[in-house]
Amino acid sequence: MDDRHPTADDTRLPRAVTHLVTAHEQLGAEHKTLVAEAEGTTAQERRGTVHRMVDRITQAGCTLTHAVHALATAHGLRALKIDRQYSRDADGRDYSPLPCLGDPSETLYEAAGLIDEVAQTLHKAYTPTRKYPGLARARHPRQMETALASLRAALELVCDDLAADQDDEAVNEYAPTLKQLTELKDRVCRTVPTQGAGHVLVSTDLWGSLLEAGIGHAERDVAMLLMVRASGQQQLPAGEIAAQLSYEQSQVEQALAKLKEVGLVREDGTLQGVRSGSAPA
Repeated sequence: MDDRHPTADDTRLPRAVTHLVTAHEQLGAEHKTLVAEAEGTTAQERRGTVHRMVDRITQAGCTLTHAVHALATAHGLRALKIDRQYSRDADGRDYSPLPCLGDPSETLYEAAGLIDEVAQTLHKAYTPTRKYPGLARARHPRQMETALASLRAALELVCDDLAADQDDEAVNEYAPTLKQLTELKDRVCRTVPTQGAGHVLVSTDLWGSLLEAGIGHAERDVAMLLMVRASGQQQLPAGEIAAQLSYEQSQVEQALAKLKEVGLVREDGTLQGVRSGSAPA
């Protein structure tokens, strides 16, 4: 038996698997919303961009399953003390013509590569296009932030294990991916902060109206921004809304017109059923 593998922290791989399972779970909401967005988008080029985002998140989910299997295999091989053992000949020597048993180090390195592949696929999914840069954002920032942070935590644990196995070259190889995951999280998971110290009070009728109006994703985004910027109920210029949401100004103007048409936005550009007030006791 080969006992060269470290045993100081045999919880690293199970913890990495837990992080990957979390990442896989959190991708579901984003994928579902993007599928609905693609189906509801009439502009062909815009719909194509969203479809590619859907395909890449699907690919990331599939690769994640392989990464989980690889980590579970590496952990199982170690737990069972299986590490490239050969068959023996009649004299008890290694017999190399027959294949050896599994290699946990090789399987672990494979898992790191798969996690890296997931990171690169998600990076491609949220790479801004020249015509529609505003699409390169998370529809569910909280879930995607958790997914990307969990991916990073899993890769960090795998790199720690590779370092303990004295595979410094592999650790250096994935350092840029760790940085990329942090930058991707910060870029695509931005949320619009509320302005001022007041508490935004939203009428329950407004939620029902938003659901029943049959509006598109641009209208929903504009409505949500107006909702969280309810302090003082000041009108926001279309250009400022476009800058905060990474939309073109013409898209915001069309969205505001639609929201006014269905009675959700007043003529002064503020949202019906929203006001600022004291936080409830």
